[in-house]
Amino acid sequence: MNEIARKILSPLIRDDMEIEERIRLGIESNRKAFATVKLKRNDGSPVEKAEVVFRQTRHEYRFGCNAFMLQQFDESEKNEIYEKEFARLFNLAVLPFYWKDLEPEEGKARFSRESPKMYRRPAIDTLLDYCEKYGITPKGHPLTWHEFIPDWAPADKRNIETRWECRIKELAERYGDRIKIWDVCNEALQWNPVSMATMPDEHVEKAFRIAGKYFPASTELLYNDGPWMSWNNFHGDYTPLYLLARHLKGIGLPIRGLGLQYHLAFFENVKTLIDWSHQMLSPKFLFAHMDQYAKLGLPLNVSEITITAHEDLGDGQRFQELVTEKLYRIWFSHAATNGIIWWNLVDGTASGTGAFNFNQGENQYRGGLLNSDMTRKPAFKVLDRLINKEWHSEGVLSYEDGAENHFKGFYGEYELLIKTDSGTLTRALMLSKDAKNEFAFTI
Repeated sequence: MNEIARKILSPLIRDDMEIEERIRLGIESNRKAFATVKLKRNDGSPVEKAEVVFRQTRHEYRFGCNAFMLQQFDESEKNEIYEKEFARLFNLAVLPFYWKDLEPEEGKARFSRESPKMYRRPAIDTLLDYCEKYGITPKGHPLTWHEFIPDWAPADKRNIETRWECRIKELAERYGDRIKIWDVCNEALQWNPVSMATMPDEHVEKAFRIAGKYFPASTELLYNDGPWMSWNNFHGDYTPLYLLARHLKGIGLPIRGLGLQYHLAFFENVKTLIDWSHQMLSPKFLFAHMDQYAKLGLPLNVSEITITAHEDLGDGQRFQELVTEKLYRIWFSHAATNGIIWWNLVDGTASGTGAFNFNQGENQYRGGLLNSDMTRKPAFKVLDRLINKEWHSEGVLSYEDGAENHFKGFYGEYELLIKTDSGTLTRALMLSKDAKNEFAFTI
């Protein structure tokens, strides 16, 4: 890396024992718990001794990415690699519900598998097929936004509000039982009523009110905003995003979480990152933001992550690797977070107007985890190590009736192989942050 990269990194990688201890203790206390196991036989008698081999098969914590490039490559080999590499890291997929692209012609939404192709906008039913095949949780993004409004949509406040409600009602009826997480409103704090699209008065409030009207009560309805509002605009109790969320919650709207975008990109030149790093790469500020938002009592997800590997940083991939590991540790350690969502898996696919042109739009920041030839970047390997090895639990419990038969592991789904003198069998359990985690099995 060059001198600019080292200067940008300095707030993040400097030795700070207090920060490192907070991360270590946070992961241990916020992401793990004990599972207590009790075994009995079919006749009700206790099992005296057993060997219980436990292995985590899935995280409860949401490690996600947008799935906009599913089946979007010209080569079948790339499509196959994309599917497998996505599922290797991620248990959550963001599905594109951008109004202009989903419904380019009024009344002709691109839901079905036979829908006309559009780059970076796979048909929703195709995406849900993929999610169900690999056991991946789908998330809809977004229901409402001042961007991506169709050309045919009404330009006056009253009529667009009516059309919004029709759209949300249609999505709830079609997907409400299959998609349980939605970004209801996106980036309202970046909306400019003078120069941007006409929006209804109090459009954020109305969006949540309409979503709450049509989606099942158990649906997670989220507010999502950009990195400059989420991480680079800290004013304590007067932080704009905090004030907005507190307002929505205070008037009884069904806001059930916050999405905090993190794009370490979109700079005019790489030197401007030095100014951003003061807060965007300062563990002190990152924790301060999360502590502030945690006062709302809402789950936080770190959404839409782009960490640049720009060539002007010297060794951009090494820069991306270092930043990715440290930030994921910080975010994963905080009690208020329940998910972290990377934005574009493959380099050169971040722009909506074409693939692999690195002078075009967001492609220039090289924020993918895979190279354009689908090989793994160092940042991919970091996340693979964290998610699938370091933050993974497996082992053996020597079970004995009357003893404290428990094991400690990361929250998630587990497969148990129970070996007794009468044979071997398998069982499953879910170690959850919001449960007693006491499990009784009859064998």
